[in-house]
Amino acid sequence: MENVATNTTLFDNYMLTILSIMMAMGLLAGIANFFLSGAEDKTSVRKLVKFVVLGIVVALTVPLFLNMASSNLIEFGRTRPNALFVFAGFCLIYVLLSRFIFESVAHKLMRLRQKQPEGPAISTPRSPEDFFRAGLSGTDLEIMRAVSQGGSVYENLSGLASEIIPSKEFVNDRLVLLRQLGLLELRANEKNILHMCLSSAGSQLLSEVSNGGHA
Repeated sequence: MENVATNTTLFDNYMLTILSIMMAMGLLAGIANFFLSGAEDKTSVRKLVKFVVLGIVVALTVPLFLNMASSNLIEFGRTRPNALFVFAGFCLIYVLLSRFIFESVAHKLMRLRQKQPEGPAISTPRSPEDFFRAGLSGTDLEIMRAVSQGGSVYENLSGLASEIIPSKEFVNDRLVLLRQLGLLELRANEKNILHMCLSSAGSQLLSEVSNGGHA
């Protein structure tokens, strides 16, 4: 019974040591991230507390990461005390790198969101003449006809265009403009998959242009 009690005490003390290391490294990395953030107001207590709390939270996920990576770094500290210094350094670097990873992902998501059209940025014209004054061209009409055929826009465009087929980058830019003008829209098919199609205004414009001989 005495041996069991002693082993339990040693186990508890060791786990408290691991927890203390994670808390300390999270605190230290949080302070480091605060100064690395480039904030002009270095006396911002609220921002410092935010970095410290986030640092500790991230540090507490280190055992989960090590378990997923099948690492025995925590267990090595029981027989090799110098492994605790390695564990502390790993926690510190883990928290510091996590900030840069999260910020990089956030910046990429922001750029993707800025590239996506959120809605008509151009006032929708009312007549074919208005559309052409808003920047519509004969190539745009070809793209609209290709969209009306369904399937791949680029494959349909190769059969509709009478001149050199524009590049995919150019077609994508024109598709964005056509959506902004309200001539194209995204709809879900029976499989709930979004696809590009003509809007009612786009269908009407193609009909009027064909009858009026604009294209």
